[in-house]
Amino acid sequence: MKAPDGHKFQHEVIVHPGAAVIVPILTRERFVLIRQFRTAVGKHIWEFPAGTLENGEAPLACAKREIVEETGFRAKKWRKLVSFFPAPGISTEFMHIFLASDLTPARMSLDQDEFIEKKVISFSRLQQMIFNGMIVDAKTMLGFFYYCQYRKRNR
Repeated sequence: MKAPDGHKFQHEVIVHPGAAVIVPILTRERFVLIRQFRTAVGKHIWEFPAGTLENGEAPLACAKREIVEETGFRAKKWRKLVSFFPAPGISTEFMHIFLASDLTPARMSLDQDEFIEKKVISFSRLQQMIFNGMIVDAKTMLGFFYYCQYRKRNR
């Protein structure tokens, strides 16, 4: 790699196609969360559904695919909340968080390596889970924060 001042150095970087994160709401006060086994940390964690963009796939198309696959719901309304780099020191991954509402049942279709449990959870319980450390997933915390800001603006 080449630094801004011109000198060369070696640095390992994870090249990633990006991801879409979904904040699925059944009502203003009820969310759909998933509990998923994450190999990298060796345990199950609670999080908002998300998925990696396929080659050439738009972030919203990915979000629409992932919500059905991982939660068994389809959303009629979508709103982009934010995009961000979750780990710019080691990865090119760029995540896009979408709010999904007006949910209707659909058929869940998990990938072979996915072991997911879904749960409907209240706003206050989700907030409590974040503040007491039960939720340790950054994209879920950020998605909840942006949802709270959206909710304040749209009262």
